[in-house]
Amino acid sequence: MFRTHSDEMAGLPGMFGEGLAHWHSVSRSLATHWYHVSIKQRHEDRFISQVEMLNDETTLFELISAQGEDFVVDELQVVTPPWINKSGSWRMERLTSVSVGYDKNEIPVCLMEVESGAMYVDVHDPTFDASTLINLRKVY
Repeated sequence: MFRTHSDEMAGLPGMFGEGLAHWHSVSRSLATHWYHVSIKQRHEDRFISQVEMLNDETTLFELISAQGEDFVVDELQVVTPPWINKSGSWRMERLTSVSVGYDKNEIPVCLMEVESGAMYVDVHDPTFDASTLINLRKVY
């Protein structure tokens, strides 16, 4: 999850629109993957580009499902920590697909395929076999 300290707020709540607040910075306390989603949303007669930073697959699915004439996902990337991408550093890569299934202990597992063809899973077990997942559901 993303978090921020109240000292990082830019301006006052509602200053940028009802229910909105802007922040100078956000942080994460867990080294887990998250999604960087470029969207275009109609505002009056034109589309405005924005970026959504999403914490999980449920939120990603909701955003993708909300697409329509006035709202489209332009680009979807995943930001992964080194333990997921096996590279030694954080990476942001364009996504090809995202699926969620359940392991033998009924724990949700996320499968992410990136543009290079690499397949990532959010499991620490090096012997994990993705073909053992049950109830696999495609999110993207």
